[in-house]
Amino acid sequence: MYSRLKKRHFPITLTVVGLLVSGIIIYLSIPKDWEEAAEMHEDGTASISEEWSETVERKKDQFRNQELYKLTATKDAYYLCEHCPTGKFFLRENEVYRYGTTGLKEKGRGYGENWRKKYFLNYVVIMQEDLTTVKIEQAALIGSYVILPENLNRPAAGTPQAKPYWYRLVLPPGNNSLD
Repeated sequence: MYSRLKKRHFPITLTVVGLLVSGIIIYLSIPKDWEEAAEMHEDGTASISEEWSETVERKKDQFRNQELYKLTATKDAYYLCEHCPTGKFFLRENEVYRYGTTGLKEKGRGYGENWRKKYFLNYVVIMQEDLTTVKIEQAALIGSYVILPENLNRPAAGTPQAKPYWYRLVLPPGNNSLD
């Protein structure tokens, strides 16, 4: 059973959607000229406009309210793995596919229910904290994947028990780096 994840299709689509949504939000929220961002008062002082101030606060809140999540397999299947030689990797149900962070929450990140069903993944919130705390914990989780029991239960690469799509990994199949 090969999951519907196709090499390159999944990450490029998510990347494009994420960039488009982020770009549109940023473009629409940034004032087009000084007059939209600032207000001059009768006494000659200037202040930030209410609209621009709200935009800045939303961005600051996004950094304060980050979410650390993991995507887990909902069934035994093959999943996309860009750092694997075959481009795919076999995961058992509930095994970790990816650790990630977002300030956009589950649906804003592009992991709605339909998407998760299509790719046989479950979205699990691990913690909600500020950006620094979440990024530190994400790096720790990705870094310790190498000794995660589900990974240690797989045979070492190059041993007779290892299969082309099933062996010990350094990173989760859905992560290509420590972030």
